[in-house]
Amino acid sequence: MTQDTARLCRKCQQFYEPKFYDVLGLHIMRGDGYCPDCAKQVYEEETAKEELARLAGVTTIRRERRQSSGIPPKFMAEDFSTFKKGWQDKALKLAVNYAEEFPIDRYPRGYRSLYLWSTESWGVGKTHLSAAICHRILDRWTGGEKKGCPRIIFLSEPELFRRIQATYSFTREESQMRESEDDIIKGIIGADLVVLDDVGKERRLKPEFVQRTLFSLIDGRYKNQLPLIITANLDPAGLKEHLESASFDRIFEMIQGTTVRMDGRSFRRKE
Repeated sequence: MTQDTARLCRKCQQFYEPKFYDVLGLHIMRGDGYCPDCAKQVYEEETAKEELARLAGVTTIRRERRQSSGIPPKFMAEDFSTFKKGWQDKALKLAVNYAEEFPIDRYPRGYRSLYLWSTESWGVGKTHLSAAICHRILDRWTGGEKKGCPRIIFLSEPELFRRIQATYSFTREESQMRESEDDIIKGIIGADLVVLDDVGKERRLKPEFVQRTLFSLIDGRYKNQLPLIITANLDPAGLKEHLESASFDRIFEMIQGTTVRMDGRSFRRKE
């Protein structure tokens, strides 16, 4: 190193011998004015800052997807870690496996559906496990996958009916600005995962409306090969009666013939 060739490092203020490379006739100094050790340190610091910024963006997207999913406020802080062990361990294990195997890096076409049910008891944790599945799927998304953050829709059957029936009372002007029945169904059909909670909970005088609406949703998910989680206080025979045969046959194929029974003492009453 000579006095003519030495350069003062921008970071450590020590002299060093710079290296150059030629590009399109230009003689460019390596390291942007930093000695090799400082250049490496600056690169690592900038990389760490970029990663922190990326993770902050991922966290923001996850939070937005979680808040817009429809997960009930009561279950926003409930995940697998808050589900009582020794309570419904078989169902818990199945739910954990379902969430861990859910495709994150691609559209989940062909992924199996779930049917969680009980008939003799309420408050056994069906909604808790369904919400925990949603939370875990969102938490598994790191932002590094080719596909964007999974879009999840969580709604109860009564809520679905209320949303659709509200569209029937819109004025002509309102109907042009607000979502229609078709918009609601199409939005649900296209989501990565849909949780339909409390199926059969609300009995209606006109089962035709119930069956027509649910068939549109189930058939759309079925044809697009997209998963659906159903919770109900109905056994398979009761669910078939509630849905009618065409919808039930599709559900049975989507869950690949496996149901998750969760009868037992009510967790809510126990608490």
